[in-house]
Amino acid sequence: MPRPLAIAAVLWAVLSSCPPVQADLAQVVRDSGVQGGLVVRIGCDDPGAIASLRLNERFVVHALDVDAAKVAAAREAVRQAGLYGPVSADRFDGKKLPYVDNLVNLIVCEAACSVPKDELLRALAPGGVALVAGQKLVKPWPDDIDQWTHYLHDPGNNAVARDRAAQPRSIQWVAEPRWGRSHEELASMSAAVTANGRIFTIMDRAPLASIRFLGQWELTGRDAFSGVLLWTRKISLWSDHLRHFRAGPLHLPRRLVAVGDRVYVTLGLAASVSQLDAATGKTLREYPGTEQAEEIVVDGGVVYVAVSASEANRRGGGLYVRNEPPLPKDRFIAAYQADTGKQIWTKPLGPKEHLLPQTLAAAGEAIYYQDTTGLVKLNAADGKEQWRTPRQTPQRRMSFSAPTLVVREGVVLLADRNAGDKPGQAPAAGAVEWGVHGWGENGFDRKPPCTLRAYEAKTGKELWSAPCSEGYNSPVDVFVVGQTVWVGSDFTGYDLKTGQSKGKLNWKGAAVGMAHHRCYRDKATEQYILTGRSGVEVVSYESGWIGNNSWIRGTCQYGIMPANGLIYAPPDACACFGKVKQPGMFAAAGKRRADGSMPFAGEPLEKGPVYGESAMIKPTPGVPADWPMYRRDAARSGSVNTKLPDKLQPQWSARIGGRLTQPVVAGGLTVVSAIDTHTVHALDAVNGQPRWTFTAGGRVDSPPVLHAGMVYFGSADGYVYALRGMDGKLAWRFRAAPADHRTVAYEQVESVWPVHGAVLMQNGFLYASAGRSTYLDGGLVLYALDPKTGKQLHRHVVTYIDPQSDKQTAREGKGFGAFDMEGTATDVLSGDGESVFIKHLRFDAHCQPVKEPKPHLFAVTGFLGEEWFVRSYWTIAETTGAGWGHWTVPTARTWFGRIMSFNDQRVCGYGRVRILSGPTGHKADAYHLYAARRTTTAQPPAGPPGAAVKSESSAASDAPKAKGKKAKRAGKGDDQAKPKDPPKQYEWTDTNSLIARAMVLAGDKLVVAGPKDLGQKTEDILAFENEEEALAAFEGRRGVLLRVISAADGKQVFETPLPVLPVFDGLSAANGKLYMSLQDGSVQCWADGRD
Repeated sequence: MPRPLAIAAVLWAVLSSCPPVQADLAQVVRDSGVQGGLVVRIGCDDPGAIASLRLNERFVVHALDVDAAKVAAAREAVRQAGLYGPVSADRFDGKKLPYVDNLVNLIVCEAACSVPKDELLRALAPGGVALVAGQKLVKPWPDDIDQWTHYLHDPGNNAVARDRAAQPRSIQWVAEPRWGRSHEELASMSAAVTANGRIFTIMDRAPLASIRFLGQWELTGRDAFSGVLLWTRKISLWSDHLRHFRAGPLHLPRRLVAVGDRVYVTLGLAASVSQLDAATGKTLREYPGTEQAEEIVVDGGVVYVAVSASEANRRGGGLYVRNEPPLPKDRFIAAYQADTGKQIWTKPLGPKEHLLPQTLAAAGEAIYYQDTTGLVKLNAADGKEQWRTPRQTPQRRMSFSAPTLVVREGVVLLADRNAGDKPGQAPAAGAVEWGVHGWGENGFDRKPPCTLRAYEAKTGKELWSAPCSEGYNSPVDVFVVGQTVWVGSDFTGYDLKTGQSKGKLNWKGAAVGMAHHRCYRDKATEQYILTGRSGVEVVSYESGWIGNNSWIRGTCQYGIMPANGLIYAPPDACACFGKVKQPGMFAAAGKRRADGSMPFAGEPLEKGPVYGESAMIKPTPGVPADWPMYRRDAARSGSVNTKLPDKLQPQWSARIGGRLTQPVVAGGLTVVSAIDTHTVHALDAVNGQPRWTFTAGGRVDSPPVLHAGMVYFGSADGYVYALRGMDGKLAWRFRAAPADHRTVAYEQVESVWPVHGAVLMQNGFLYASAGRSTYLDGGLVLYALDPKTGKQLHRHVVTYIDPQSDKQTAREGKGFGAFDMEGTATDVLSGDGESVFIKHLRFDAHCQPVKEPKPHLFAVTGFLGEEWFVRSYWTIAETTGAGWGHWTVPTARTWFGRIMSFNDQRVCGYGRVRILSGPTGHKADAYHLYAARRTTTAQPPAGPPGAAVKSESSAASDAPKAKGKKAKRAGKGDDQAKPKDPPKQYEWTDTNSLIARAMVLAGDKLVVAGPKDLGQKTEDILAFENEEEALAAFEGRRGVLLRVISAADGKQVFETPLPVLPVFDGLSAANGKLYMSLQDGSVQCWADGRD
């Protein structure tokens, strides 16, 4: 059921218990009943009180006013309170709320609120509350959105949402983490459910830089409509994260259920079932005797628990069991009163009765499950067996393979593998033997024949049967929609009661880039099946194929979740469509406007108090030794022609606080952005004294451009800003976002179309892009602006969705590139003096696309990706490949790294010695620091613009390494069987104990900074000899070094410890000095340290 606030009709009534809005705002929030999420305050008359709306960390607050002076005062008051970022303020027009639909949880408005009631309702999330002058408005729960309370939607396992979710076209919200840890190991998300407007996930939050770090599993609660983080609970012990991907355990997603305002979960493999408060995450009770429960089903106020030891008999090359608890002594199914924890009954499982995972289901007065003897029905009231229908199941099965049991309208549907006389299909006589491997295990069938059988729920009598098929390393999909059963993998429809065939769905549509289906179940709504053939494909029961969306996908074993009118796509570790794929825990909405084009509206240019005066400032001559923009120049080279001394020492240190960007230096200023507080700080480059601070309307994620006495930067509020360098006063700001629409991204309010802080100055033009993806909200828009006036000179929208037909226009797969497609996700712009680049995409000076690719430095998943996702890297190339076997293209022939710097003569980098594709990509984790002459390296032959290019040394199929005769036949999948590219010619390489998290090439010296690399790797498995010490070293708790190296020969010139880690890519050099931003929120200048 939805929250009590979400009643059937809108309540618009006087609140006798609610004090006037002008009273204690914190008490107003408490009285509203809202316990977390996005709070909007309309009116900034009392700046000091705005911060009080954030009762705790479960709230994000955004204040609005039409008066710029009041907004400025509110920002300053919140900054002084140390809360700016999670609490922020901005202007609006007084009538239209700048938020996407269904985003806001609480609106607090003054008596003179001018926002219409319908507009308040539009912005409110279902169950959200608006308090206006002592009146309370509650938004009802719409009839066309649904919850997803169990792994397979409901207690009866019918994975069909009564929901309007359809084509993903718009952002609702996005949150961390951006990626999964590894494609070849256990998926980084085990479970996800949603109830009452909240979403709950179990994820591994260990560092992404190496799979060797021990897993750090957490249960997280978020608001389902705004994505605001509500709470986090640690998982004490989970399955070994080194277990092969798509290889189970099948019980993991069944350990989490949410119903109403309660969460039911095992906070560890050996833990009992706990009931948590969904709003706060606090434990309310534990259910005694449920230790090591593997399945939880909640129905009608009763918690049904299975303690079954499903993997008591297992083997395989993909099995890792470090620290797993011993098997439970007893196996049983039990029922508990949800609200008291009292046990109602328990049903022991006999020696031959081994419960098959994912089959426990509840439907009203009965419980159903499949064990190794057959299909069983229990009385829900007392647990007594009502009938048992024999059905054989194979003794051996791969560890991804579970039967699918669905209960619907008096019929029990059970799809399972056929048992028989063939090898690998012998009937089970006891516990099933599981083959644990991501590809295949000897003696275990990968995809044998299956049969769907329908049984009468009352008697257990078989009604009808039909052949069916498992998915790609996933169980059979069975969806009941109305009176039709749709069965995978080809989705043939059958009458629920009679089994009469209703034909197959029409799959005819555009080609997708994947050679096989994803390794997870499909999901469905009452209108569509949402498949995972490549990304999220939408298929209508009536008209067939609607469209494919390969730029967004689910995660291995779990997939996606359609609910709340949205599609929730968890982070994954896949390299398919890597340059274009949407990162993060992502909630996607449908098309928000009938016309899907960019909604350009109004005058985008706003003139500031010193507009026009910028021309009166005497321009600072460009100095070759300055560092005026991100990574120093348009090419993002990270190099500068300045001579650093042989010995450095701190000259000054300035404490700013927060998460900082790389510093930029020019015109006597050192300028840095404090990302999460939306601020740009100017310091005196000589002594570090503060000059001025400017607060923008959103995050500034990368440093500004310093040019001709001005400071230019973009912000996540969708604007480009121009400040006068001498005092930080606003000259102009340009709304690069087509309209002022806000969402929540990574726990803060942002524009739907954010702008990176690091805009691009090239040939007198100021370039900026707004947006997140060429597939979201109308696409990305690229601008060329006049830096003096802020006026738009050129504009181009980059999108691959036709705004009228809503069809994808991009090429993907065959004819373009394996596992790849046209388009890109956003990134910091770069240029080469002639072209402008967004990642691999090339544009001319007038923002028009250029078909011919050109080598340049870019990052597969973005320059700002400090987490070092395993399937990403920087490279100097035309483009890169994508997919399991192609994502490493063209690293065998080009220079690459985790971070790089280069000049006309030399390229330096820190990264993996070699990046391997296929199943070994994560194992190639030997790192080095290197330098090489910047000669023209062999580029892969040019294909279609932006396409992935086949590599002779890249795997092209999802298969393990072949041996012997098979290796000759499977050449495409075996790097070892291919001709090798000629070895690269390095000037020098260094594998000593420093992880270079920041780098700058300054004249004849290379400067690097980072933690000591103390993680000693084991030989037998992908782990560290001492997990805790390796993590401590990586986090800088065992020492951080600043090292100066001769760029010509790699010899160490100088080394000294640093107090804390630098921010990623946080070094710059200018005029013989070194500047750095540190993770403690300080900026430092180092200069000549010789006596």
